[in-house]
Amino acid sequence: MSVQTTLVGLLDESKKFQLLIDDITEFFAPVIWPNYLQDKFTLDLTWQSVLGVMQNSPAASVIDFSSGKPLRTRPTIAELNGELMTLGNKYQMSKREVRELINLQNNIGTKGIDASTIIDFLFPDLERAAVGPHKTIDRLFLEAISTGAMTLTASNNPDGTIWTSLDWGIDSNFVSTVWGTSGSATPLKDIKTRVDAALAKGVKYNLIKMSRTTFNQMTATTEFRASYSMDFSVGAKTVKGVQNRFLGLADVNVFLDSVDLPSIEIMEQPILIEAKDGSTSVVKPFADGRVSFSVDNNYGEMFRTFANEEEYPVSGKTYAIANNVLISKYRDNDGNDFTEAEFNAFPVINKVKQIEILVTDATS
Repeated sequence: MSVQTTLVGLLDESKKFQLLIDDITEFFAPVIWPNYLQDKFTLDLTWQSVLGVMQNSPAASVIDFSSGKPLRTRPTIAELNGELMTLGNKYQMSKREVRELINLQNNIGTKGIDASTIIDFLFPDLERAAVGPHKTIDRLFLEAISTGAMTLTASNNPDGTIWTSLDWGIDSNFVSTVWGTSGSATPLKDIKTRVDAALAKGVKYNLIKMSRTTFNQMTATTEFRASYSMDFSVGAKTVKGVQNRFLGLADVNVFLDSVDLPSIEIMEQPILIEAKDGSTSVVKPFADGRVSFSVDNNYGEMFRTFANEEEYPVSGKTYAIANNVLISKYRDNDGNDFTEAEFNAFPVINKVKQIEILVTDATS
């Protein structure tokens, strides 16, 4: 990073702003949706999810060499459509903070101040602007695969658009006894029932996702403890079952593999929500009391498109791209400094027929 990157440089030259962003992006907080959704650019503002009733391919007919091919019926299709969301926030640096930054800038090379000092001063607003939209995508995706729906409410989107629910049509089923009832609950039986039912329809579940709370409820049940108390092995690894031991994810997955059940992934991704008054709260978008079954970790696409200002810049603003989010900086007539973000995107789940949710805190 060149010492040339100063407040004035950032406000006057987009190339310098982009160089700064490129240098610090790797230090931004991670997001999780790229592990489950394919990034897909579109020129359109709309998205479309085509939900096939039959996702797996049936076997072909065996026919006589001289015969024609039998005509088969194509699977029926349902469609969900919508517009990409616009996500973004604006962060203000007061005139006093601008003055502090100018003082740092003017004293580079003295008093232990260097270019990294300026970067540290600017970093929080730039990270919030670049990462915030992706955190919203994370929240919506995790909510969808654990509850079957995405929501924008006054609680989770206090300064934005409100819509009650987007239902993805994911199948849900209930346990025979709630998992919080450790003495009589049968989580292994419940999981096997859903795996066998899906297999009968041609779908093989390989992964299940749950929160840490749900995992702890599952492993606390008498049924699970009794089953886990047996010695078991997978390949070269042997796990000696001890009924009263504290159970961790790694050994539990070895056990599940040994009895031909899907592996577990713990979903603990807290999201920070800022209220209108500036106060913050933490939400866990992957719901407790839910187990999400899937064939693999490829759930669909995350559609995104460009912001208008990428093609038609506004005079007086300086621009850079971070994580495909358009970041702009500008000053108003009173000398206040602003950092602004815009990201037009939407997470689309295209494999709802290969996903299932098991409700573990209710029986109907």
